Amino acid sequence: MEPTLTTVLPEKTKAVGTLVYEAFRDIAERHNFEPAFESPALAQLIVRLLAQTEGYESYLLVEDGRPLACNFGDERDEVIGVGPVAVAVGQQGRGLGRQVMEALLERAEQGGFASVRLLQAAYNIQSFALYHRLGFEVKDTLALLLGRPPADEEPRDRLREYTADDLEACDALHREVLGFGRRHDIEFMANMAPPVVVERDGELAGYLTRFPGEEVFLTHGAARDERALRDLIIGTAKAVPADLRFALPTSMAETLRWAIGAGFRLTELNTYMVRGEYEKPMGAWIPSPFY
Repeated sequence: MEPTLTTVLPEKTKAVGTLVYEAFRDIAERHNFEPAFESPALAQLIVRLLAQTEGYESYLLVEDGRPLACNFGDERDEVIGVGPVAVAVGQQGRGLGRQVMEALLERAEQGGFASVRLLQAAYNIQSFALYHRLGFEVKDTLALLLGRPPADEEPRDRLREYTADDLEACDALHREVLGFGRRHDIEFMANMAPPVVVERDGELAGYLTRFPGEEVFLTHGAARDERALRDLIIGTAKAVPADLRFALPTSMAETLRWAIGAGFRLTELNTYMVRGEYEKPMGAWIPSPFY
């Protein structure tokens, strides 16, 4: 019997979350890296959140009622962000990952999205080969960092908490830096935890969103330059007591040197892959776990 393609319904989120946790743990441990999710509960929470968020499309392959592979696409803005993509342990080699990716790409073409983007663990050469065959190209390398800047390090420009009145300026800045807007994701993340914004000469020079937890994930941000981005990282650390975890494009070499020198730990490298339209960033930025 061929697996059936369906969506992640509420009653399936726990099982799918477990699948995601086990699949990411298996590939990470086989390469002596830390698992992407610290517990099954965290993976289940993220799957449940994605499955119930308007604007996310889910893809689930099931066989005899058992989940085999899953994928999620963030369709809230102008480009689609992909992930997490996972195939159940013991089910690799059946082309299941390709099936859930092809389903997403077909929908992206039908919907007229400008591009599809994802983050890929560099040690996972199987997924890299799959995405490359499907038309994705590497646009940057990302350094995954964990830690905090020194407590006595101060920003150079004015930092403050985001308000709803900043939404238009943040979206416009993201468009200026990366070539596309991110209005809905900014608004969504602001409902979870207040982003930090930086101002220079009376104008917004950057913003940074986050996902709260025992470790705070910096989920995405854009800034006019690396100085403003470093201010945002410093400001977020001052707003929360937990360690910060984020992906930093290695093309921003000055900020990467600062982070490593400040004590952030490099945990792994990822690739930033794009299928479709792409403009080279005209400023500094941090991607979300998906794009």
